[in-house]
Amino acid sequence: MRHPIAALALTAAALVLTGCSGFQPSAIAPTRAALTGVKGNIHGGQNPIGYASLQVYAAGTNSGYGSGATPLIPAGSYYAGGASGCVASGTQVCYPGVVSDANGNFGLTGDYTCTLGTNLYITATGGNPGGGTNNSSVLMVGFGLCDNLANVTFLQVNEITTVGTVWALAQFMRDSYSASAQTGSINIGAPSTNVTGLNQAFADINTLINYQTGYTPGPAAGSGAIVPAGTTIPVQEILAIADSLAACVNTTGAGPCTMLFGYTTVNGVAPSDIVGAALNIANNPAVNANSILQLRSSQAPWVTNFIAANDLTLAVTYTGNGINAPSALAVDATGNLWIANSAGNSVTELAHNGTNVGSSPFTAGAISAPAALAIDTNGNAWIANSGNSTLTELTSAGTNASSSPFTDGGLSTPTSVAIDGRGNIWVANSGNNSASEFSSSGTALSGTTGYTATGLAAPVSIAINPH
Repeated sequence: MRHPIAALALTAAALVLTGCSGFQPSAIAPTRAALTGVKGNIHGGQNPIGYASLQVYAAGTNSGYGSGATPLIPAGSYYAGGASGCVASGTQVCYPGVVSDANGNFGLTGDYTCTLGTNLYITATGGNPGGGTNNSSVLMVGFGLCDNLANVTFLQVNEITTVGTVWALAQFMRDSYSASAQTGSINIGAPSTNVTGLNQAFADINTLINYQTGYTPGPAAGSGAIVPAGTTIPVQEILAIADSLAACVNTTGAGPCTMLFGYTTVNGVAPSDIVGAALNIANNPAVNANSILQLRSSQAPWVTNFIAANDLTLAVTYTGNGINAPSALAVDATGNLWIANSAGNSVTELAHNGTNVGSSPFTAGAISAPAALAIDTNGNAWIANSGNSTLTELTSAGTNASSSPFTDGGLSTPTSVAIDGRGNIWVANSGNNSASEFSSSGTALSGTTGYTATGLAAPVSIAINPH
């Protein structure tokens, strides 16, 4: 019997910055690309949002989590829809920045540029969703690297794109927008040590939603290879959350907005906009989940049968690729997910978007009923085999390492693996009430019976004290 495994894995990768004294090369200006040709539409619930203020941000990459984002559209006056050079006269009205036209359409000109290697996102603030201006309406969509602008011809900004963006990027976000003052921003950023994690979080957006259609899930494999076969996206839940947000969007900021902000208040502080409410839900998914779902109106824009939940976590489910009664997970420095398949006598490696890596699932090294695994600093996987009381080391490519599998050190029905700061591997043995220790080369350090201690009985887990 094959068992699915649900995992939404976001990882941090440490980048080592090195340099030398003496020679100082001249500074090279970063390569930039024009945003010209990017068009889109802002839609809230059943209605387009006219005259909403647009801003494009480049996510920060060196100032910490939720900081350092750079607005790419400078202050100025433009026609609604994005054309520049507005001169107020007669019926022509000039707006600060770029705004959507009466039908929610917008376009970006070549006046705005981004730096290659940076991730971009758009916010749409305020505007008229049909019954008057709603300053609490803030929607957004993240659309990835500046390098891929040639593939971004149209963007939808609505509640679904907001849900997909916020849930994927929640750990990197801060919302400082004030609806009453109409100032502040939606800030997304990561420290320089976790640019890989930020890039992968932006990739997650395109798993949850399709920014060109404004719907869910993301593009299927073959049209961007974002969502591979065997992947299940929580479509009904995404639609349900979007419907709850839509109840607030299609107002002038009262009624359902007041209720939404009340249900999403955290530590006594209520959000003042849609994105702020969504961010609080994503970070506190079990708080008032059913009350939030009940905000959905009878004219909700998306049809869904998702009407009740214990929490509003979004989980992506992967099946296939050898996944069979999974017993343990580990994530390597590149963001790939390693899965121990206890019933398959194998280890599966998936890329961050769920695609199979190389010749995975791996069976080398006499893997037998694997109960646990851990990844060392070299990217090698160490697997505790409860089926044959051995320890397997696989290289980052999934091949058996030299002298693996290891059988000494008191191994007996191992159940857990951990790696200490020196690179030594520690294993909990439920079969003989002991712990085993191995060097990074696989040499047993714990003797033939392992380490024992009073009270140690059938251990099922092990952890390393960093001190």
